[in-house]
Amino acid sequence: DNHDIISLKLYQLTVERTPEEEKRDREVFLPVVDNLKLPGMEAPLEPMSGLALFLIVFFSLVAIVFAIVIGIIVYNKWQEQSRKHFY
Repeated sequence: DNHDIISLKLYQLTVERTPEEEKRDREVFLPVVDNLKLPGMEAPLEPMSGLALFLIVFFSLVAIVFAIVIGIIVYNKWQEQSRKHFY
């Protein structure tokens, strides 16, 4: 991989400065990242409304019942096929 160095920030640690100079040049010596979003620090999600929760539960139950009915039909067909092998 090729990487380009775009910029460098260098800090001199042994500088004697007056309080006015420190106030004026504070950004140079104290880098800050105000807009940094840390992983896992997202804003909490809004709770679901009653209608959304009802619809999710309703359609989940419908899907479970549908899967059970399909399973029963497949099982009955399999039993019929297995009975025919013995005759």
